[in-house]
Amino acid sequence: MLAYAVDVGTTNIKVVVFDECLRRLAVAAAPAVYQRTGDRVEFRPEEVFDLVIELIAQCAGSIGDAARHDAVIALTGQAESLVLNDRRGDPVRPALSWLDNRATAEAGELGERFGVENAFAVTGEPGPSATWPAAKLRWLAKHEPRTLDRTAAVLMVKDDLLRRFTGTAVGEVTTRGFTYLYDVRRGRYWEEMLDFVSVPAGSLAPIVPAGTDVGRVLPQIADRLPPARSYRVNAGALDHFCAMAGTGSYTPGAVSESAGTVLSLSMLTAGWSFDPERKVSFHAGLRPGDIVLFNGVDSGGVSLEWFRREGLGGMSYDDLEERLAARTAGNAPIFLPYLTGVNPPDHFPHARGAFLGLDLAHDRIDLAYAVEEGVAHLLRRNVDYLTPARVREIVSTGGGSSSPFWNQLKADVCGVDVLVPAEREATCRGAAALALVASGQIDGIGESAHLSRPPTARYQPRRSAERDARYELFGEYLRRLFMNDPEGDPR
Repeated sequence: MLAYAVDVGTTNIKVVVFDECLRRLAVAAAPAVYQRTGDRVEFRPEEVFDLVIELIAQCAGSIGDAARHDAVIALTGQAESLVLNDRRGDPVRPALSWLDNRATAEAGELGERFGVENAFAVTGEPGPSATWPAAKLRWLAKHEPRTLDRTAAVLMVKDDLLRRFTGTAVGEVTTRGFTYLYDVRRGRYWEEMLDFVSVPAGSLAPIVPAGTDVGRVLPQIADRLPPARSYRVNAGALDHFCAMAGTGSYTPGAVSESAGTVLSLSMLTAGWSFDPERKVSFHAGLRPGDIVLFNGVDSGGVSLEWFRREGLGGMSYDDLEERLAARTAGNAPIFLPYLTGVNPPDHFPHARGAFLGLDLAHDRIDLAYAVEEGVAHLLRRNVDYLTPARVREIVSTGGGSSSPFWNQLKADVCGVDVLVPAEREATCRGAAALALVASGQIDGIGESAHLSRPPTARYQPRRSAERDARYELFGEYLRRLFMNDPEGDPR
């Protein structure tokens, strides 16, 4: 059997093919295309589908004997992007990317109407955002009411792809918590929110577990695909959670770090119960009853990329790596990597990036060290906040994990082992594993972690009093600069 794992990413659309032993056979990718106007970011869902078909064909062409295999197409990727279709299944307007920020005011309305604390308990999201489909639907109800009048299906982008392949639209459960329309603990849509944002009755996709076999590909779609003995489609799961399955970190005590432009953390819990004081988003996991905690930190790898461009004149990552290896913490200032403003776990609205403790002896490599250390401090701050339970290890994927220096620095700062699997397509590997479980090729997610297992580099922490003192200084600077005073004014 061949598993075509389709990752509908924000920046790129990717297809990776695995065999039944999870050996990677082929990869094809292309940039995602958007139409941007100001804070509006839209795309055409039919073009996304056409691109997926094209990438599957490219992969099949690389394999050579694809026609003699049964095939399954497993979907993963982004959750929030919104697709609205009429009764014939045609889009009633261009789809709205999760990047679209037109609904900022409407997100505030959601918080006022339902209360941020109450909505957190229901949706699993600590606060409303223009990102969520709920806010965008509220905007459409106010500004494009005729659009909703014509809408028969309110779908997320992955739901729409499933519909285009099989004729059946389903809402895979791990993506529902990113809509602000779903009651995570009760496992159903939130009726009061649906009424408020004017979701047409019966328009939402039925909810299915992660890794559900949705069915055969429609005959007219099979004709567009490369030859195979048969094609089935699997609902897959959210990209972050698929990456956990793909790296073997879907287990309590392991934090999965996606070290990309955005720093994201996911962790399977054990014995979880809702704590209103702990503002960490929670979501349905890959198996019934599982809860996965999730934090997304905008000021991740983007901080280093900014400094590499603006402070280092575009110095190559390899050159920077070599120069950083000769530096120590004691020679560097402290950097607060809040270049994007609000970041968990503190959510200080007035926070900004800052170098502190600069003197004339510092050079640009000292500052680069401070930037990487600052992101590592922010990682530890989020890991410590994620759960009161002990974290055993951090499993890191994404572009930032290609830096041995940064990996070791994160281990030193966080005080736990950092593991970096050699598999560069962990998200797609996890989606393929879910599809192979559903088809009976493998027994479960746990078994998939041992099939064709890629080698893993382990970075063990080197703790010191100086390292801990710098982390404490990071927190002190953050509080002194950006924590509100008793009058509520930022300092």
